[in-house]
Amino acid sequence: MPQVARAQSSEKPADEGIGQIVVTAQRRQQNVQDVPIAITAVSGDQLRESGVRDPRDLTLLVPSLSMQAGTAASTTSLFIRGVGIGDFNSNTTGAVGVYVDDVFLGANAGKLFNVFDSDGIEVLKGPQGTLYGRNTTAGAIRFSSRKPSDTLSGDVSALYGRFDEVRLEGGIGGPIAGDVLKARVSGLYHRNDGTTFNRVTGNRVNNIDLWAARAIVDFTPGPDTLVRLSVHGGRNSGGARQFQHRGQGIDFFGDPAFLPNGTPTDGLGYADTDGDPWAGDYDVEGKERIDVFGASLTGQFTFGGVQLTSITAYEQVNRATLEDTDASPNQVITAYYEDRPRQFSQELRLQSVGENALNWIVGGFYFHDTLKTDSSFDLLRALRDPSAPLGGFDPVNSLGLLRYPYTQKTDSYALFGQADYKLTDELTATLGLRYSHDRIGMKFASLFDALGTVVPRKAYSDVVVPLLDFDRRQSFNDLSWRAALNYKTGDTLLFASFSKGYNSGGFAGGASTDPLQLAPFRSEKLYAWEAGIKTDLLDRHLRFNASAFYYDYRDLQVFIFDLSGPVPVQRKLNAGNARIYGLEAEVTARPVRNLELFTAITVMDSEYKNFAALGGTNYSGNRLVNAPNFAGSAGIRLTVPLANGSEVRANVDGTYTSSIFLFPDNAPSNKVAGYGLLNGRLAWAAPNNRYEIALWGKNLTNKAYVTAIAPVITQDQINYNEPRTYGIQLSAHF
Repeated sequence: MPQVARAQSSEKPADEGIGQIVVTAQRRQQNVQDVPIAITAVSGDQLRESGVRDPRDLTLLVPSLSMQAGTAASTTSLFIRGVGIGDFNSNTTGAVGVYVDDVFLGANAGKLFNVFDSDGIEVLKGPQGTLYGRNTTAGAIRFSSRKPSDTLSGDVSALYGRFDEVRLEGGIGGPIAGDVLKARVSGLYHRNDGTTFNRVTGNRVNNIDLWAARAIVDFTPGPDTLVRLSVHGGRNSGGARQFQHRGQGIDFFGDPAFLPNGTPTDGLGYADTDGDPWAGDYDVEGKERIDVFGASLTGQFTFGGVQLTSITAYEQVNRATLEDTDASPNQVITAYYEDRPRQFSQELRLQSVGENALNWIVGGFYFHDTLKTDSSFDLLRALRDPSAPLGGFDPVNSLGLLRYPYTQKTDSYALFGQADYKLTDELTATLGLRYSHDRIGMKFASLFDALGTVVPRKAYSDVVVPLLDFDRRQSFNDLSWRAALNYKTGDTLLFASFSKGYNSGGFAGGASTDPLQLAPFRSEKLYAWEAGIKTDLLDRHLRFNASAFYYDYRDLQVFIFDLSGPVPVQRKLNAGNARIYGLEAEVTARPVRNLELFTAITVMDSEYKNFAALGGTNYSGNRLVNAPNFAGSAGIRLTVPLANGSEVRANVDGTYTSSIFLFPDNAPSNKVAGYGLLNGRLAWAAPNNRYEIALWGKNLTNKAYVTAIAPVITQDQINYNEPRTYGIQLSAHF
């Protein structure tokens, strides 16, 4: 239940009501009830109790947050309030900014390794252009790691579950040299045998094999100085996504292709007919290897009533994914993705200290990213004649290996400032501005390679048919702002705001064979009006937060597939404009000492107002992608004290999401029906919470729903959620 944040709060005893939640969404510590922004804050303990394993699982706790799966676990697209981009390519940063300890993460693959030894997560809803900048039209997610403590302390947990899932997590920290030097080290190991059965080999696929580690050292030579070094790394060497197959009912010549019972097949006559979303026939069992490393150096220096903060960070990711794109026993398409992003960022902030009539912050930000990729598609190998010259290599008919290596370089600069001024003791005005300049260069090539095998190579073969050589740079500028008023009286905050966020323009990152497919798309802009209330009632035994919002969404970036040729081509373009409006509400109640209830809902309406797609197709009037009309969650937490000081804890929570569309055409074939999920946990905790043993279950009703669809030659690949899982967890705190 998101509003309960032990690790982030200085909360009152349980019988005195709901505790305060401390967040740093505005770059300073504040009670979340005093921040005039729609925020959901989740503690580290709540992440563990709710079974959140990585950023995708946050949808269990935040109804307005949704996800769309990509080609692999590393390429998930996040949406908040229907704002997001379902582009799974390597050069996409999305519309939800992801931050770990105030460091922006640009690479999709690097976002899998953050939910361990966590002090909490904040989900900021709506454009965050002033303090967070580009790529936050939808909002921002801030992960906070547990920091070194003043005394020696540690946490360890071991989880075992269905599919032989094992998750080991631990951290220990404390002083090394009194108050001057403190450190904390933590680690994670997570694996399972796979949630999907391969009928061809008898193996389980969609498996996990991941480890991660982090070390944080704090140096505090005086009360006004903090220097923090954080180093982290990790590796994922599990399986790539194995999809479900759905035939389109046409062959390679465009003629109908169906089984006698009417089931549509692909061009080779194959159809998956068992109806099991977690089983398939795969001739290639996909593998994925992701290595991440990062380090940041943060300095905070307080002097003369102000604080100077410097954050210097470096992140790198090496990813290689082998994928059975056609999700069938035939050799239609096999993909190999390789990308190597390297990013450096520097942020400087100067801000006022304490609570004054005027609280302000000014700063600058620089971000550099170099992304090198070398990916390929082995096309229609089943139709190639191995006895023909070059093994049937025939680029005219799309028979061969299509490769598209490219390098993209990004430089981003920004200056920003925000001030809060108390007009009266109760009324505060906020004004923020941010100027951003982005320069992106794309050097792209595509070619047919006669070698025709999707394995990484250092050089091309002697027989190569060049298709495209593209080299272009483009600059984008933007001025974002935020203006707000908030009125605080007692335990009630009323606020209203008008803000603008933007997502930088750029270049598409999928396989392209025509320069028009690489024409730069424009920056998208989102203008948001929002009004809300945050209040604690009944001596803080009832918390009610609600907000209403209206979005004017212009030049929004849309990811689609161009189906005009024999091979579907991934395209990214700008729709004219759209609008979204809705209402959110969160209610937390503690009617008696040992019982807590929570519910949250999001109701919204979305529409493309002006969207002429490829070929003049008009999508105006359609609903936006991943924008449900209703999403809600609810939960109950019961604690039963025992005579010896121990406790029995029972948690039950559920979510419901109404129907969505996965593409802007709103075709029935890409509509996902509404679905609900149910999770539960039953635990016994020793006195003082020193030990805990818990039984847990996720997706207890074994509900299956589609998380992504992508068209392939004569068929669709379909991604499903995880099936029912359950197990036992042991935890200790010392």
